[in-house]
This record gives sequence, structure tokens and C-alpha cells, in this order.
Amino acid sequence: MVNSLLAKISRLLKHERLTTPERALTLYEQGVKLADAGKHRQAIQQFTGAIKLSPQTGKLFHHRASSFAEMGSLDAAVFDYDTAVRLNPSYPDTYLDRGNVRHAMGELDKALKDYSEAIRLRPGWAEAYANRAVVYAQAGDEAASVADARKAVALGVDGVQLAEMIAAAREHAGA
Repeated sequence: MVNSLLAKISRLLKHERLTTPERALTLYEQGVKLADAGKHRQAIQQFTGAIKLSPQTGKLFHHRASSFAEMGSLDAAVFDYDTAVRLNPSYPDTYLDRGNVRHAMGELDKALKDYSEAIRLRPGWAEAYANRAVVYAQAGDEAASVADARKAVALGVDGVQLAEMIAAAREHAGA
């Protein structure tokens, strides 16, 4: 008991000696570990603490958005992804992840725009082509879906798995 109390006091004193950027980085790293462990509510708390210390860092909003998305808080996720895009408009991962959330929300046109921007920023991104192919299929644009699916497979996506995803999207569109 005494040893754990001393260890806790030591950590607190060390934390107090950190600069603001170091504290933000520490909170960010803790948030990433928690998110990786599936503890998204706690991760959001850590990312929020880091954001308070470094509110102009898009990556912090991106990671918090991902945890919101994992918890099903899709509107909060889009809000944070929007902020991340404003802070760092050239980071393609944010567009892909926001596109995934928008697709889940049924906002197909917005999802297509996000995937297209991700592809513009990272032209050979197989995952973005695959995701866009699925949304095109769900939106009923067969030619665009086939073109993106071919590109995704040429870039290394598993064709069988992608075909299954596209078939499910078509079924969902017809439902």
C-alpha cells in the first residue's frame, strides 16, 4: 500500500514537471493505449485533456473522433473529424475515417466526397478505393463501383472479400 502510494506521488510530481507539450503528448499516448485496449470512454477523456492543452493539433481530434465512432457516437465523431480536417486538411486518414462514419450514417454523397479526397491526397490507397467502390454500389452507380473495385484489387485488396462487401451493399440498397 505504501509503495503504491509512493509510486502514485512520484508519477504526479513527474507529471507536474512536464512542459505543456509533454503533458499533451503523455495524455495522447495514454489515450492511444486505452483506445487500442477498447476502452474508448477513458481514451476520450485522455484525448480531451490533450486537446485542452494543445487545441490546434488535428491528430488529437482525429483520435478522439475514432473513439467516438467506436462507441457509436457518430455525430460527435463527425464533429471532431471536421475539426481535424480544418486543422490539417492534407491528412488523408481523416477523410477516410470520416467517410466511414458518414457511410455508416447513410450519408453516401458525403462519404463519396471524403473517399475521393483521401484518394486525391494518397493516390494509390487501396482501402479508399475499396470503400468508395462499396458506397458506389450502395448508391447504384455500378460503373463507378466496378472501376474502383478493379483499382482496389490491382492495389492489393482481397477481391473475394471486396466482392462480398459490394454484394452486401447492393442488397442494402435494394432493401
